[in-house]
Amino acid sequence: MITPNTLQRREYKYLISEDTAERIRRYIGGFCEIDEYAAKTGGRYLTDTLYLDTPRLDSYRATMEDANDRYKLRVRAYPSLGKGPVFFEVKRRVSESIIKTRGAFAGDWVHLLDRTDPAVLAEVAPKNRSAIDNFICHYRYLPYLPSALVRYEREPYFSRVDDYARVTFDRNLSFQRADELSLVPAHERWTYVDDAVSQRGTFSHHSAVLLELKFTSVVPSWMRRMVHSLDIPRLAFCKYTRAIDAMRLLPTARIAREGFAR
Repeated sequence: MITPNTLQRREYKYLISEDTAERIRRYIGGFCEIDEYAAKTGGRYLTDTLYLDTPRLDSYRATMEDANDRYKLRVRAYPSLGKGPVFFEVKRRVSESIIKTRGAFAGDWVHLLDRTDPAVLAEVAPKNRSAIDNFICHYRYLPYLPSALVRYEREPYFSRVDDYARVTFDRNLSFQRADELSLVPAHERWTYVDDAVSQRGTFSHHSAVLLELKFTSVVPSWMRRMVHSLDIPRLAFCKYTRAIDAMRLLPTARIAREGFAR
């Protein structure tokens, strides 16, 4: 389904050191600027994402098996930015392409999913209706249940020279098991999965930064040159599957990062 709130793009992911993150930050200074929302919170903000899955964890299994056509359902909020809408997202991957629908809703989102009565649907802004309808159709089809609440700290930049290109640095990845439709975390229940074991990276003594490069169909030339000059290997990294893996076998140790707003 292609709607006004649909974005089709590609994503490349890398695990890098803080020193490399600083080099990238300097490199992209001529092409990118900080996201306007992150600029309000010192350059970074928290992202909380409630992932939904079937009782058989079909979304998790499809990712682990690298299915050519798969999708995830998630509800997202930004606690650092204060009170605001939640976002209903259906993120579908077809081969190398990501097709994401995203609709904002400022009302009682749990009531919207549980009952979906006309009075609540009337509260949805027309520009968000198609994306939210798409989410609800998927949600009710199998059905889906809350699976994991994932939090991380994002430092985002957007390109000034491309129609669409973004560079993001994600840190302090943590999760908690989710048993109900809620974006209100139990702060004592966060479990970090940003250690070297959980990240399955080469940084044996400290946590790495997850770098994501996002663009449409063609890699921007400045991104290509940057990756080539840094000689960093691309990898597959899914925050949701790392959370589910950690529920099964927690790492024995982690190294905390400083400056993380809980």
